[in-house]
This record gives sequence, structure tokens and C-alpha cells, in this order.
Amino acid sequence: MKKVFITGSGSGLGKETAIRLARRGHTVYASVHYNNQVCDLQQISELENLKLEALKLDILNKKEREKILNYDIDTFICNSAIGDSGSVIDISIEKIKNVFETNIFSNLEMIQLALRNMISKGYGRIIIISSIVRKDSNAISISILCI
Repeated sequence: MKKVFITGSGSGLGKETAIRLARRGHTVYASVHYNNQVCDLQQISELENLKLEALKLDILNKKEREKILNYDIDTFICNSAIGDSGSVIDISIEKIKNVFETNIFSNLEMIQLALRNMISKGYGRIIIISSIVRKDSNAISISILCI
């Protein structure tokens, strides 16, 4: 069984992935953004006797990102992201910068930290999940990239 660290586990695809991996017997470290999400996942873990540890982690915070170094993991699933949209003329540059900081730069820094452990062990897997919802068609597109 693998030891998996996954970001963005507070809701949606990340939460479901964390729970399903734990149900399959993997040890899962599920990072979430809000304290109430920690409580929710811990409750599920205790009810089902899962190897699932929920922890609060803000990927925008350097000290919090470094929490990943405390875990011996085999797989890192990079799932944290935010969405913001609007017309180019209307959306502020600050909002666009925040999306890039969250979805690109902070995730890359998390990947670099996860790789430190994996390189020293000689193995590991990085899975990057991205998704987009198109408002005009209600379509959801999910991309998964394994490294």
C-alpha cells in the first residue's frame, strides 16, 4: 500500500480521491484549506476506520507548504486550485495574479518539496490534476498528468 499526500482535499475531486484511496487501504494525508474541512474528513476517517489524516495547509504560505517534508510519501497528488473568471477588460490584474500564484507557482513549489523526499528514496510519483468548467456548456474537463 502507498502513502499518498494530496492537496485540495476539502471538496470535490480531491476529497473524493482522498476517501477512495483510503478505502482501498492506502495511507492518505489529505490537506485542506479550512478547519471545518479537517473535521469533516477526520469524522469520515474515524467512522470508517481509514488511514486518512486530514491537515490544514494553505499552499500560498511557505511555512505551511513545508509541512509536506514531515511525511514519508510515495505519491504526491497536486490538486489545489482556484478559479476566477471574467472579461479581460473587467477582471483585475490582482485577481489574475492570485490565480497564477495559487494554481501555478505554489503548486510547483509543493512539487519541488515532494520531490526532495522521493529523490532521496529513489522512487515516487507525482500526479497533477487540473480541471475547468465551461459555463456556456456546463461541461467539465479534467486533465491528469503523471510524472
